[in-house]
Amino acid sequence: MIHRLEQSIGWAREFLTVPPWGRTARRTPKRLCNLYRNRWEHWRGHTSLRSYPIKLIVEPTNVCNLQCPYCFTGDGQTGRERSTMSLALYQKMLDELGDYLFEVEAFNWGEPLLSRHIYTMVADAAARGIATTVNTNFSLPFDAEKAERLVRSGLSALRVSIDGARQETYEKYRVGGKLSTVLANCGLVIAAKRQLGLETPQLIWEYHVFPHNVGDVEDARAIAVRLGMEFLPFKGQVPGEEWGMGDGWHFCHEPRPMPCVSLWAIAVVHNDGGVAPCNGTFYREDDLGRLAIRPGELGAASFREVWNGPRFQAGRRFFSSRRGSAEEREIVCFNCPNTRSYEEWMKHRIRGGAPESFRIRYGTNEIWNYFWNRRPASARTPLRAGARRA
Repeated sequence: MIHRLEQSIGWAREFLTVPPWGRTARRTPKRLCNLYRNRWEHWRGHTSLRSYPIKLIVEPTNVCNLQCPYCFTGDGQTGRERSTMSLALYQKMLDELGDYLFEVEAFNWGEPLLSRHIYTMVADAAARGIATTVNTNFSLPFDAEKAERLVRSGLSALRVSIDGARQETYEKYRVGGKLSTVLANCGLVIAAKRQLGLETPQLIWEYHVFPHNVGDVEDARAIAVRLGMEFLPFKGQVPGEEWGMGDGWHFCHEPRPMPCVSLWAIAVVHNDGGVAPCNGTFYREDDLGRLAIRPGELGAASFREVWNGPRFQAGRRFFSSRRGSAEEREIVCFNCPNTRSYEEWMKHRIRGGAPESFRIRYGTNEIWNYFWNRRPASARTPLRAGARRA
């Protein structure tokens, strides 16, 4: 009885707590109301939603300056035309979703600081009281003027991917990158914050740990402390079998047996207006809908039209019954390890199995591999780890 009471209190606390990535957002009644409605609809497994997403992931551009081998873009894949998201499309989304969002994350399959609109995109969201995050490799031309403009934009967090403490280690994954440039650029932002007397953006050093750079972790941590950056190391995902199982390193996210949060709470919109089920997908063929940028263009007139469209509803429905027409079974969500894990979890509970005795068969690396190997016919030759296309 006591255990059930503690469990109920834990669920209630989780239900009411504002998501960690949205703590700096302005907490308005409309935003909070939508948050709790969204969680209720997620918990109840609704397929058609009255709530809007609470987080928006946008792709300012799908162009990148590096060739990271375990990234679709770095691997040379083309999921859609290379371009920059238009401000018209972005502002259209903010007009519809802005009152409900806790965070806008500007990053997906490209380098966001290559977009000429990035400062305006951040400033427009910040002006609406939305927390903003930019993920960057930061190995690009930058100067004090740009640093001041970025700080003045109201950016909440700048996450910088730096996977090594020495150039020879760093460049094994960040192919084409220059570590000294990245560190100098971080210093420019820190100096701009100090000059303007601002505490944001929070600078976070993200360190993807692989077998080749695990020995640099502590040196990188020391550099981050010296710069005044938060240091966040987590295990890197690789094609094939997970490396170093049981060695103490953990992924940034561990799977839980629950309906996919992205399908209910996180909107992912590509540079061309394609709306994806999550940020694991890359190819246009796996979009669940498309937003028209201007009246008369191909695509939905509003985000809600896509959000409650037949493909999104099918993706959510798979968590109550993994069945559907032949066309629906082609949707990326149907065979996603998250969907399959939840189906196994429900069978386990129906058989009377205790929650603590359930073991998820699909780890983070297996989930990543599902997306990595799911490619249209034109790009369906998986590469071995570390291989490159010409």
